[in-house]
Amino acid sequence: MHSRELLVTCAGLGIAVVIAGCMVAGFSALGMPSGILSSFLGPASGETPDYSPNRTITLGVTLPASPATVPSYRIISVESYTIPLRETFTVRKNIPSVEEAPALAKNALLDYGGLPPDAVLENTCQSFMGQYDTSRGVVTGQYPQYTRVRYRQYVNGSPVIGTGLSVELGGDGEMPGITKAWTVLEYTGDIPVISAEEAFEKLRAHELLNMPQCCIDDTVIIRVEPGYHVNNLNRIPSREPPLQDPCTPVWIFYGIKPGTDADPFPLLVRATRR
Repeated sequence: MHSRELLVTCAGLGIAVVIAGCMVAGFSALGMPSGILSSFLGPASGETPDYSPNRTITLGVTLPASPATVPSYRIISVESYTIPLRETFTVRKNIPSVEEAPALAKNALLDYGGLPPDAVLENTCQSFMGQYDTSRGVVTGQYPQYTRVRYRQYVNGSPVIGTGLSVELGGDGEMPGITKAWTVLEYTGDIPVISAEEAFEKLRAHELLNMPQCCIDDTVIIRVEPGYHVNNLNRIPSREPPLQDPCTPVWIFYGIKPGTDADPFPLLVRATRR
């Protein structure tokens, strides 16, 4: 008899991907998509990760022009909350398509202050409950759960890693699930930054803002852009007087592991000169 299990899939991926995404929760704080299972699950028990400098990070794009300075910001308030979707693991008869979901999400947010003006759509995906045949290693059936729409905060035309707004849509007018971590930023002047070339050398030397719990060897960089990083927004209550928590300028290197079908993941290098 074939053994069968139910598992959660998003856009056709198995629950192992979802579980791995939870196990690398540190990456989610950086806005990192799920995936890269073998690379980001970390070393086996008793092993020590190799953080020595390496030359196996490949630059697959031309580095962008580097400004001498960028605007600096500080966090003056934070909005952070979660409204769970009712019965997340329920199989539903129908869920919104990825094409119609952004408009539905924007409309659903009207009851919660609306879509922030500095929000940029990041991605939309459908999540399914799948029936899995463990003896053959194949998904034999898929059942719709919800459609998720994700947004990122942008400032000065650049993404703010660590922020996010996620809307989960069920079906037939069901109340949405919403997770939000958003900031109000105040301009504090311009500050000098290192070039993209200098930042890439720091990346190759593993001088990252947040070091992954894994090896980043054999990574190919497919996109590079300036941005900002904020940390632990769920631990910063909205309060007065204004917060002094920094919004750190960074260079964002989006990498992939050849041979996988996972989304690009961001590696952050502090951009400020010291």
